[in-house]
Amino acid sequence: MWSLGAAQAQMQAIAAALMPLGLSASGRVQLPSIEIEDTANALVVTAFLPGVEPQAVQVRATSKSLTFSGQRQSGYRSPLIQSLGINYFQQTVPLPERVLDRQVQVAYQGGAIVVTLPKAKGWGQRLMQSWQRARVELGLALKAWGQRLLEDR
Repeated sequence: MWSLGAAQAQMQAIAAALMPLGLSASGRVQLPSIEIEDTANALVVTAFLPGVEPQAVQVRATSKSLTFSGQRQSGYRSPLIQSLGINYFQQTVPLPERVLDRQVQVAYQGGAIVVTLPKAKGWGQRLMQSWQRARVELGLALKAWGQRLLEDR
């Protein structure tokens, strides 16, 4: 006797095994859901990859982009039939700012891959920090000079 649930699961497993890269059984493109959080010192990229083992995901970073690639295995088993499908995926995410691609931290938290990328300090940021330091030093020097003038009176 056939079970509708078993037959449906079998059809989905067969379709998943036959579908080309990045397509679901319904023909829709499947890409990881990705969120980018911009903090003061880093970009934090969270990729939700349901059904993918963290060990099967590779993360590559450049100063301007982040690439997730890997494979997801789907399978169906019954006493008569065993099916195993492997779906490969790759997605490159452009980053809103330049990052230090050699200082990437990758963690697996609650079913998501979290990548922390420290921001590269550009010319403008370095100039602003130098200007702020110079203002503080100049302010201290002027304060000391003013106190000496008042003491000399």
